Amino acid sequence: MRIQESCTHLLMSTILLCSMSARAQTAASSSDIQLNNLRVTNRAQCALDSEIPTDSVFLVVDGYNAGKLSYSLAKNIGADTTAMSTAGMQDFRIAVATLTKTIINRIMDGSLPLLPLNLKTSKLQGYNALAVKCDKKTYCPELNTYLSRIWENSQGAGVSWSKIDNFTGANFVKSKARDRVACSYLKKFSGLQGHLHTSLLDAASLQDMAQSYINSQKNITSCEDRDSSLDSRNAIIQLDLKTDGAGDFAQYGFDFWNSVKIYLSFAWRYSLIPSQVSPQMGEIFKSIALEESVMMVPNGCKSVEKPSCDAETLSLNSIRELAKSGNNPIDSFKENPEGPEKGAINNGARSVNEDFLGTRSYQEAADWVENFRKNFVQNRGSMKNRLQSSIQFLNVMSGAMSAPELAEFVKPLAFVGTYSKTHRDELYYLCTETRLAADQRLDFMKSGIDKVKNLSVMKKAFEVSPKSLDQMAEYFDSAGRQIVGFCDSLERQNIWNVAGYQVNKDGFKPWVKELLNIPQAEVPAVVDTAPSLYGQAPLLLWDKSKPAEGGNIICASGIDCARKMTKAMVDLYAVSKYADAFLPVSSTVSSPDVFNPYAELKACKIYDPWYQTRRANKRLFADLASTALFGWNALPLYVDVDFSAPKVTSLKQMIDNGTVKFDPVLQKSKMQYSILADFGPLVGAPCAVSIAPNSAKAFDFYAFNGITMNYCDSRSNGTSIGEVNGNVNNNQPRSRAYCGGCSINFVGVTSSAAMTSGGWLPVNPIKLGIYFFRSIQRFVQAKKDKVNIPLAQEVNLKKTAETYQKYGFIPEHCVEQLGAGVGCYHSICAAKAADFFEKTTGRKVEELVPDTSAPTTSSITKAVIIKSSLCSGEVRLKFNCSDDGKKFSTYERFGGMYGRTKECRDAIGQNFWGR
Repeated sequence: MRIQESCTHLLMSTILLCSMSARAQTAASSSDIQLNNLRVTNRAQCALDSEIPTDSVFLVVDGYNAGKLSYSLAKNIGADTTAMSTAGMQDFRIAVATLTKTIINRIMDGSLPLLPLNLKTSKLQGYNALAVKCDKKTYCPELNTYLSRIWENSQGAGVSWSKIDNFTGANFVKSKARDRVACSYLKKFSGLQGHLHTSLLDAASLQDMAQSYINSQKNITSCEDRDSSLDSRNAIIQLDLKTDGAGDFAQYGFDFWNSVKIYLSFAWRYSLIPSQVSPQMGEIFKSIALEESVMMVPNGCKSVEKPSCDAETLSLNSIRELAKSGNNPIDSFKENPEGPEKGAINNGARSVNEDFLGTRSYQEAADWVENFRKNFVQNRGSMKNRLQSSIQFLNVMSGAMSAPELAEFVKPLAFVGTYSKTHRDELYYLCTETRLAADQRLDFMKSGIDKVKNLSVMKKAFEVSPKSLDQMAEYFDSAGRQIVGFCDSLERQNIWNVAGYQVNKDGFKPWVKELLNIPQAEVPAVVDTAPSLYGQAPLLLWDKSKPAEGGNIICASGIDCARKMTKAMVDLYAVSKYADAFLPVSSTVSSPDVFNPYAELKACKIYDPWYQTRRANKRLFADLASTALFGWNALPLYVDVDFSAPKVTSLKQMIDNGTVKFDPVLQKSKMQYSILADFGPLVGAPCAVSIAPNSAKAFDFYAFNGITMNYCDSRSNGTSIGEVNGNVNNNQPRSRAYCGGCSINFVGVTSSAAMTSGGWLPVNPIKLGIYFFRSIQRFVQAKKDKVNIPLAQEVNLKKTAETYQKYGFIPEHCVEQLGAGVGCYHSICAAKAADFFEKTTGRKVEELVPDTSAPTTSSITKAVIIKSSLCSGEVRLKFNCSDDGKKFSTYERFGGMYGRTKECRDAIGQNFWGR
């Protein structure tokens, strides 16, 4: 028997070593990698894009578990542990990428149906029932059986889809091409991800993109590349969908990604693809929890899942703070985390698409992934430890004694008649901690703790617990009520109100110190704060057969047991705030909006991307009205109007179907006004005074540059209140401003000149013209806001690289054209015409010149002459195009193209007369 086992081990070892040797000799793929256009957006557009399904994602792959599994196998069979663990991580990375690619292509070519995200509108009765029953369970045999029938049919089982469920044509994507996804391994973040580093295009940023594309082999490679120099322990894979010809992706995109994630989790465990990629390790890989080793992150501002204003979205997206360079412990690390909703409000507006996550500060992309995963795993480990410790303690505690029995153990220690200082301290700690967590009258944390038992994510965490979360909550409530009653009696007896007594605050639990802002002692406490035994044996032990000391003691006394019970419930409350992000309870890989900090701000209405646009329109109307009232006469008055931004004053928590959802309460936009007195017409001096009784508006009456002296006294007072029940309230600020100023500039001098020359005429045309021009000028300036007025630009990397190679740099006149996703020509309209020709014919434009020979009937009707590899000769392309290029269209008949030679007419298909 031993000889047979030895032979088996030797055979496996030989096969594995030979396989690894063969892989090591495999050359890296040098195929042309097709990347999607880069969508460069500013803050406002990024917020709007969060509600659009992405066509490009990153797979963040952590190969640690695969390497650990491979190492153990190698050790068992006597193989080289280092070589085998390295090969195992590489196989894992390639298996994940290959399986994801396969699923995407099968959905895109109609082999796999879409699984709807919204069950309310879904007509798939079988799937709807299973989705509700399984409710994101990590393992659901009924759903797996359903998915296996779909998977087999996608491989040619030949069963009618209607026999599996109510599938119709609407459930399938109809794409003609088969390979619909480009899959790349990122060696380093570069200009190929320039949209993550740029919010507004310029020549420098475009040049960086062009150089990165030309030298793409230094930045990316095929996701299936087996080059041994590639890091598979911390890898990031970029997947770019080719959605042209696949219908309106914006309509079904969220269902698409929902389907990809569901099929990925299923196929990882039940398909043959991992084994095909790795014949030796594929079957073993199925034991790895894929959902803990892989993240699917949107590449840019668009989303994999449409953001909602709920705890799941906010906690998942808080993960982005861990992706910043360095060690970044976040709110979830605290003893009493405020929760992701507080972070969303406190962080507020911030920079976006300016590499705020520091991706380019790392030499290799793998280093960024390593930092991200390290921070994430540390936070997740802390969460899981607190959860498991709390569940274990509460099970042991409730199994050893009932809540009334615990109270009976506390009672004799609470009412003893005489107290030592240590005894008073421990009772003080007990009463303070119990009141904070369990006293409904104070409700410091009680309402929050009560909500924990209603959360689905926390109930799932208790699925392996002997006692349910509801039972634990009832145990805590019962014991807490009785202990609070004891504390009320002790306070009436004034046991802490004695001469010379001062509580030793070092004895409080860390969560209390953090909650009450008790500073850490500069000098270690002289008094020992270990729990007292009160002359008795420890109340609860792990093992009664072992000595009652050290780690064998669960709790020393009734007081100690009660305090640890409270600590366990507080930990459950803390864990619940970020459970959706860190607890492994999801049935699919997570997909946080790492690169878009405005996803949750837009969903919760904390940031309104259209505010500045509406504000500019309202101010124009108000300025024109003020001009009409005061601009035509000699009265020295002017009313300056502005509008405050709408503001979320509170996020009200509510639990719906086991999920915390937030209802934002908005303070609507309000009109702010200031009354200005322009003394130029009266005293002949360009001076003005401004009074703003309801806002801290700056003095900006003199809108043109000049020599100016201004003085303002403005004040704004307000308060933000974070409530313990999870709500956030902002008191409405009170503001006012008093300003004055003199300016030697166009407005002031003209106002004065108009008065001195007008002789107090009832009509002042010069002043009217200046006020009117000022209104228009302010409107135009507001519309040029490059941050808060939505702006999106599309960059075709290949065309950008061609422009760079043509000129040796990126000319300034090319910036606008390249930002429109086209090449660079003499005008934006010519560039769009060239782009149309290339997409229609599939041939490259070699030369393009404007055709001015024939008259046009409209200023927007234009024509160009094109030379290309399509034919020997010229093609004339006629089209309509506005001067800014935003409105471009061609003619239906032959796309507006006309061949000037017979060969060109034949190529276009318009040679009716054979000439």
